Amino acid sequence: MKRIGQILSTTVSLLGRWTVKPFVWFWIKYFVNEWEVTVWYDPKQKTRYVFKHVEIVGPKKLKGKLISGEPFELNTQEPFNYQVRKIK
Repeated sequence: MKRIGQILSTTVSLLGRWTVKPFVWFWIKYFVNEWEVTVWYDPKQKTRYVFKHVEIVGPKKLKGKLISGEPFELNTQEPFNYQVRKIK
């Protein structure tokens, strides 16, 4: 998605950029989401994951699709602390 916006912005002339860029910004703002999930297994051990799509977040389960496109699932028997933050 980002790559399409970059190609559109670079191939259109300077005058055309004034009309195309707002559309590209709108597309990125509303259709491209990135989420950062930080998981603490104990107070000293912290792990950070960046997701395209987050399906399930709970004290024992985390499921979604990473930025690289591969599915990710984390299941534990003991609860963990987590923080979800929207990056884009």
